[in-house]
Amino acid sequence: MARMKTFFIYFLIFVGIYVISQLLINAYIKTSYYKIESYEISDDQLTVTIDRSGTRASKDDGYIQGKISNNSDLRSDVKYMKVELYSEKNVNLGEEYVKIDEMNPNEVKDFKVRFTCDYVKHFKISFLTQEEKAEIDANKETLNLPTFEPNEDVNRIVNMVEPGR
Repeated sequence: MARMKTFFIYFLIFVGIYVISQLLINAYIKTSYYKIESYEISDDQLTVTIDRSGTRASKDDGYIQGKISNNSDLRSDVKYMKVELYSEKNVNLGEEYVKIDEMNPNEVKDFKVRFTCDYVKHFKISFLTQEEKAEIDANKETLNLPTFEPNEDVNRIVNMVEPGR
């Protein structure tokens, strides 16, 4: 019986340490995020509303969440929401894109953009058509790598060292 009591005490100590460590980890994560106060939203047929607690960033990553609504009387086409992320000194840190499917008049959708940029202090939201997004994607795929011309002197020296070449 004494062995069971000892086992039970060890079990309770283990559960207590586990619960305390989980509480401390969650507290650290919550305090490491700060709210992004500054942002710009471009005018469009779609209206973006950022949630009160929906802009959080840390030194490594963050997220922006809110609602997109179609306040016009027309159905909106498929669009892309472009989120440009900036540092405190207005340096562009990166861009994220969210596809927005067709929306009926007065329809509201939730969105959440996750990003992995350091120390984001400001962001801008604008909208792109499918054609504009396809053009951006095409430009990203074509890498502009420099071409190197062979140097004749180097080739001559290599041929002297390796005569069969």
